[in-house]
Amino acid sequence: MCSTVFREIRKRGKRSIAMVTRNPGLFEKNPDVEKVIRQTDARLNRWGRAGLPVKTLAHSGYDAARDLDLPPNEHVLIRMCRLAGISGPVELRPYVFLTAEELAAGKLAPDQVVLQSSGLASPLSMKNREWYPERFQELCAQLRSDVRVVQVGSERDMKLEGAIDLRGKTSLRQTAAILANSLVFIGVVGFVMHLARAVDCRSVIIYGGREKPAITGYVANKNLYTQVRCAPCWLRNPCDFNRKCMDMISVDQVIAATADQISRYGTLLEIQTATL
Repeated sequence: MCSTVFREIRKRGKRSIAMVTRNPGLFEKNPDVEKVIRQTDARLNRWGRAGLPVKTLAHSGYDAARDLDLPPNEHVLIRMCRLAGISGPVELRPYVFLTAEELAAGKLAPDQVVLQSSGLASPLSMKNREWYPERFQELCAQLRSDVRVVQVGSERDMKLEGAIDLRGKTSLRQTAAILANSLVFIGVVGFVMHLARAVDCRSVIIYGGREKPAITGYVANKNLYTQVRCAPCWLRNPCDFNRKCMDMISVDQVIAATADQISRYGTLLEIQTATL
């Protein structure tokens, strides 16, 4: 997501930008960043003491007592651009740049569709972002008659029978290359959603009601959001209503959204813009 900020800074003619990250591979070949530095706490502390101009692009707060995110009142990418001191028009999309060799290796089948069945293995796992493993399996079974299903994610995720099993077997850049070659990505809110948009892969995102797509999502995606009375709650794990917002999203709804996205394959993805 920081790549959005770097693109907007570069548009404004600024140079000498360095990215400090725990995942430097995501910024390889990025023309908007002069230097990529692997993050360590000791390094950040040293720079802080030296008075270097370090910007932390956190986009929301967190209430640990309630296990609740404190979201901004605008899209998270707008918030990150504001924190970087950017003004004027901005485009709300991230970027990942792949080589021709990486892209070629990501082509596994002429009609591949990518599924990620869970985000619980991520550093910021949230039960309220999860759909249901059995519904992902049913979804996979229905899709297999028309497309080749590829499963990405953690090796701890439930295996989807009938899919090409790449759980825990790909780097972030390899996952990006697979997405770049796919008709559509289907999954829950999380990192892979942003990675798919960064390589211009349309997505079907099962939001439920925890958070609003207008704050964290992309207009090119089919965002399945359930506006129940308690939504958006922004709670990470607790729920007093047995996650009704997720339960209301059926396999048939996801299939219909997927078919609609596949019908748009090969067309330019829509980009939301904003003026700061």
